[in-house]
Order: sequence, then structure tokens, then C-alpha cells
Amino acid sequence: MSKLVSKVWLGWTRADRSVDNAVRYANCFGGTRGLFFYFLSRIFRAYRGRLIETRVAGTDIRLLVRLGTSDVSVFNGIYCWREYDWEFQKPPRVIVDAGAYTGLSSVFFAMRYPESQIIAIEPSDSNFEVLVRNSERFKNIKPVHAALWVQPGWLTVADPGRGAWGLQVKENRDMTDHCSERLSDNSGQLVRAITLSDILRDYGINRIDLLKLDIEGSERELFSDYEHWIGQVDSIIMELHDRFRAGCSRSFFKAIDEFPIESWRGENVLVMRNSPA
Repeated sequence: MSKLVSKVWLGWTRADRSVDNAVRYANCFGGTRGLFFYFLSRIFRAYRGRLIETRVAGTDIRLLVRLGTSDVSVFNGIYCWREYDWEFQKPPRVIVDAGAYTGLSSVFFAMRYPESQIIAIEPSDSNFEVLVRNSERFKNIKPVHAALWVQPGWLTVADPGRGAWGLQVKENRDMTDHCSERLSDNSGQLVRAITLSDILRDYGINRIDLLKLDIEGSERELFSDYEHWIGQVDSIIMELHDRFRAGCSRSFFKAIDEFPIESWRGENVLVMRNSPA
């Protein structure tokens, strides 16, 4: 009997997951078109990763999304569930989007705050290529191929098994500033590490009005040494990743005593120095 119950439960779980994924595709590409792309990516492996254009509802903005990847879920989170659509006392003028992925969040910010300057930081080669294409229409988005880190240098991009959505960066102790073309022993992609102090200096920024962080566990290192830049940040949207790297929440919340306003939306927490409008 227990084996039968287990099989029924497994079948129901898989069916429920399939329905959820189909709905996400329909939200992303439109009903019939979305279902077509969902089944196409499920049945034919060759279509997974293929770039397909979709339109942001109510606008003429078109974005590229990769079939069979987490791009569809990211699109849903940003444009359907509005996970970054918070109210601020005044529109952010400078936004740093760290872990910008394929630019979906950066484009959302550019549409929501058209007068803002957006610095979109993404370490992955493949994600960055799509980010550049998705953001090319927006002159206020500056794509930066790098990883936000606690100190400058070089890092290795690693996939712990979650695909393009969950890529992490790790220290490569064999690298120096003079060997940027080398690969590490595991042949992982190398990427330049930059700090928030670098961003402030290189772009002539005095304050960061909004710092969005979705950096797959690197927040533990980033907030281990925060005193020299935290005073120049007014608001932070953060997705914490303790499930990937223990200590992320502890490191983050230790650093934000100066941010009295706290609000949660799904997996994201927003902390602010001042009350929203």
C-alpha cells in the first residue's frame, strides 16, 4: 500500500509541477504560443536554450528568453509577480543591479525609473551576452561583465548543478592580475572581481540609491567587509542564499543596523534608511 501511495504522490507532484511550468510559459509568451514553446522545450532537447523573443505586456518592449531554462521563471517573477516593484520616497537615481542575469531586472528598473542610471553587473559569459542584447535599447543601462565581491581580483564561475540561474563565483587563489587569459585547473570561466568601492569610484557616484543583490551566496563575503561603502547606500533589495552557503543571512543582517525599514516580498527583502512615500 505504501508503494502505491508513493507512486500516486510522485505522479501528482510531477503533474502539478508540469502545470505550474506550463502556466509560467503562458505568462511569458502568451497562452497558445507559450504552451507550444513549453512542450517544444520538453520534447526536443535541441530547443532548450534557444533564444525566443517575448513582449512585456502593455509595452512595445521585447526581450529575449531562453527556452527550457530558468529565464521563464525569472521573467514571471519580475513582470508578472512584480517582485521588484516597491515604492520609494523618491525614484532611485542610481541603481546597481548585481547579479543582473540576462538583464530582465535591469530592463524592469529602466522602465520603472527612466531617469535612473543603472549599472548591471553579471559574471557569466552566456548570461552577459543576453543581458547586452536585452538592454541595448536602454541608454541608461551600463552592462558590466564582472562579479561583485569583497575585494578586486579574479574569480572562477562555477555551476553547482542549478544551471544558468544558480551560477556561483569562487576565489581562485592561483590567479594574479597579470594572468587574465588563463583558466583554472577545473577549466571554469574566469571573471573579474569588482567591489562596490570600485563602482563608486569608476562611475563617479556619490550615492547608490538602490542596490539590488542576487549573487547566489556571495553576499556572505560581500557583507563581511562593508563599513567603507554601506554609508553610501540608501536601499537594498536582497535575495538571501543560506540554502547554498551557510552564513549569508547572518552576514547581511549584521551589516544593516542603519536600515530601520524592512519589508519582504517572496524571497526578497528590502531594507531602507527612510520610510517609503
